[in-house]
Amino acid sequence: MEDILLIEPNYANKYPPLGLMKISTFHKRLGDCVVFAKGKLPDELAEKKWDRVYVTTLFTFEWEKTKKSIEYALTVVKDLHMVFVGGIMATLMPELFMETFPTIKLIEGLLNRDGTLGLRDEKCIDRLTPDYDILDDVDYKYPATDAYFLYMTRGCGMRCQFCAVQTLEPEYVPYLSIRKQIAEVDRLFGAKRYLLLMDNNVLRSNQFDHIIDELIELGFGKGCTYPSPHTGKPLRRYIDFNQGLDAKLLNEHKAQRLGELAISPARIAFDHIEDEEQYKRALELCAKNDIKYLSNYILYNGEDFTGKGQHYSADTPRDLFNRMKISMDFCDELNAKYGNDGRVHIFSFPMKYIPLNAIDRSFVGTHWNKKYLRAVQRMLIPTQGKGVSTRSFFEADFGTTAEEFIENLAMPEDLLGLRGHFVERNNESKEDRKKRYAQWKVNHGRIDEWTRLYRSLGDDYISYVELIKDNDFSMDNYGRANTPTLRKMFIYNLSYLSILRNIEGLGADMLTYIKVEFPLLYGELLRYVIHSAHTQFSCLKGMLTLQGTVFITDVIRAFIEEPYLTTNVFDALYKAQKDLKKVVLDTRSLDIALRYRTANAISDTELKNIMRLGLECDEKKIEARLYQKSKQLRETLREQNEDEIAGEVILDKIEEIIALLQKVYRKEVK
Repeated sequence: MEDILLIEPNYANKYPPLGLMKISTFHKRLGDCVVFAKGKLPDELAEKKWDRVYVTTLFTFEWEKTKKSIEYALTVVKDLHMVFVGGIMATLMPELFMETFPTIKLIEGLLNRDGTLGLRDEKCIDRLTPDYDILDDVDYKYPATDAYFLYMTRGCGMRCQFCAVQTLEPEYVPYLSIRKQIAEVDRLFGAKRYLLLMDNNVLRSNQFDHIIDELIELGFGKGCTYPSPHTGKPLRRYIDFNQGLDAKLLNEHKAQRLGELAISPARIAFDHIEDEEQYKRALELCAKNDIKYLSNYILYNGEDFTGKGQHYSADTPRDLFNRMKISMDFCDELNAKYGNDGRVHIFSFPMKYIPLNAIDRSFVGTHWNKKYLRAVQRMLIPTQGKGVSTRSFFEADFGTTAEEFIENLAMPEDLLGLRGHFVERNNESKEDRKKRYAQWKVNHGRIDEWTRLYRSLGDDYISYVELIKDNDFSMDNYGRANTPTLRKMFIYNLSYLSILRNIEGLGADMLTYIKVEFPLLYGELLRYVIHSAHTQFSCLKGMLTLQGTVFITDVIRAFIEEPYLTTNVFDALYKAQKDLKKVVLDTRSLDIALRYRTANAISDTELKNIMRLGLECDEKKIEARLYQKSKQLRETLREQNEDEIAGEVILDKIEEIIALLQKVYRKEVK
């Protein structure tokens, strides 16, 4: 008996590692002890050494996490030559693995040959039943678990240039029965509700009818159910050809046969604008045959490709928008024709293209740039991976026209996330609603101003795109903005902290813009400074540089309006004035006043009155008020802390506060 460790790198993925699950089945049949880890083992097993370690790989852009897992594997294996690495990335980039880890054994391609792992009595591991039990070894929860993960065909044959299948599964196998595997899963782990077929091109099979017949016999025909393992009640079952159906190969007969299955959704790619007609034809065949839930992958950021016997041009941002809009428009047409007994739903999933040899996600296609790519990812956040399915969301998020979409791609990321209508909330107080609505209006005021500036450029918007294309919003790049409009637009990409820290570097025209032309932005900077729990010294210097003494009075007015604000702004503001060698008001007195209010030694009304004295820069009256209340402060703090276990320590702390007052005002507090 040997000790076997299976490792999946610590990346986020939806489906469990089938290769490792099948390897586990084989080793357990040999009587070996098998443990599965996500990334690395828990601490209680950290010192154990293993006879064999298997590491799976997935996407090439996860190289750093994959490398870390292999490095870990080499520290826990008994023999450095007993680390086996396989999977997608290992097959696509074997030279990289062997150069980096010369002692490992690399397993390229499928485990569909006898003796691949060099084990006794080893047959075709790829046809073994996956071991679901190993998933209990890790805390990571795969979104898809209550399913059979199987193949009924292997390979594809279309040889699309951007696709890895021609390397991973070069030989097309038209039919693999799954009867025995499903029966074995049911016996060992219990029946599963869903069937995920991982086939890459099932429609190419000359055994297609045989495949459909078998799926129906196995309990996955339209309307099929199975008894819930928890309640015994019948639950609807579904089948998913997870890697998609080839629109080019879908015909009337195959669509009719697919309609006999409990298929949801039918996944049909729309990777290239040139495929519009065959894509729409495939959707209509599905809808006509009562397949109402449709999902389409939309590849973007691509290059010139060949595949399916033709040439495809590198896509543009406009192509992405148009493909999504085509899906929306055609969905309406399908509902008009076939939606009487239930609506047709089309879910669009934009998927960023990354080359097969890329070891990170940084690739930028010919007609794209880093800013545009980042904007698309930001737009997709609200979908939570569920796809774009409604016209209202599509138009609000992406735009109503391709021109509006291009404009949104150029919009600062912060503003992109603030778009949308004001949404009412249940059980919200009128005061909270009022505050939230006021902030919503401010946010949309900023969006409207940036949009106005962008549209004022006309065809010269290209100059702005050229400025932001690398998603670089440093002050060095700001210096490349050679017109007032470009500079105004650029600062909307900066955080408030960055604006204030670099206020002098923005230039006189930008200071005028913030203070006079668009004072709403100054109001937001003021709000940012006041509401920060720990106001940064550099920010206050920036505001003083921007507005001078007006800023001090603005801060004080804010505290008159909101006496419950908690911040160190007044103490830091004194230091900022001193650093600029222009102390207008010793604002430390106002900081002490806030401490009084926090201790309930003065009321809100009294605090407001002291703040009003601050507006008059009357330091002596402020000090007199505080002096008069110092005895009350001591008594209040003593009363609040008299029941504390460490009473003496608390009393000492009180005296420290009083001593601080003495130091600030140089008065003897009795």
